[in-house]
Formats: sequence, C-alpha cells, structure tokens
Amino acid sequence: MHKPQGLSAVLDLIALVILVLETLATAFVAVGYGIYALLDSESPGMAAALGGVMAVFAFGVGTFSWGFAKRRRFALSGALAWQLMQASVGVWLITAWPLAGAALILLAAVVAVAVVRRQAAYGRTGGAEPS
Repeated sequence: MHKPQGLSAVLDLIALVILVLETLATAFVAVGYGIYALLDSESPGMAAALGGVMAVFAFGVGTFSWGFAKRRRFALSGALAWQLMQASVGVWLITAWPLAGAALILLAAVVAVAVVRRQAAYGRTGGAEPS
C-alpha cells in the first residue's frame, strides 16, 4: 500500500530535478545572450532582447520550480505549460537533431506526468494535500 506513494515521491523528485535543470539552462542561455550583446558590434539590441526574454523565462521556470518543490498549486499550470512548450520545441528539433528532440520530449513527458498526477490528487475526496 505504501509502494504507490513511494513511486509518486520518486516521480516528484525526478520532476523537480528536471525543473531545476531547466531553470539553470534557461538562466545560462540568458547570461550567454547578455554577454553576446556586450561583445557584438553589429546588432547588440537583438542579443540583448533575446537575453531579456530568456531571463523572464528563467524567472518564470524558477518560480514554477520553487512552487512545485513547496507543493503550491499555482506552479502546476505554469510547469505544465512550460513542458508543452518544451515538447513542441522537441518535436520541431526531432528532424534535425533526433537525440536532442527526443530528450526534450522525454523530459517534458516525465514532468507533465508528475504535474498531472499531482493535480489529480488535489481532486480526490478526502485529500487536500497530495503526497
């Protein structure tokens, strides 16, 4: 009887690790665009704009990661939306770089399953706090 809860806890931990890694990767790209904007002499505005957009994404994914770790409901919709966007990028990439595209789709699927499982647990009778 405790085995499903143990599997759910492992799935939640894996999803949290994936969300944190996505946050770090997005922040890394934002910093990279910022550095590129400083070094580019032809069109620094474009790189700065892309860096700003990525910084906003990093902040959002970081907020969803924090909320997911703290079991806040607001984080579920944002985390799911981010995974859908990531999966769509994976589908787009799968023709050019099959391994990268498949990895994005797989990671998005793992987090999406964890998010949907947690959301479903909120709807069960007698359980306001999913495990």
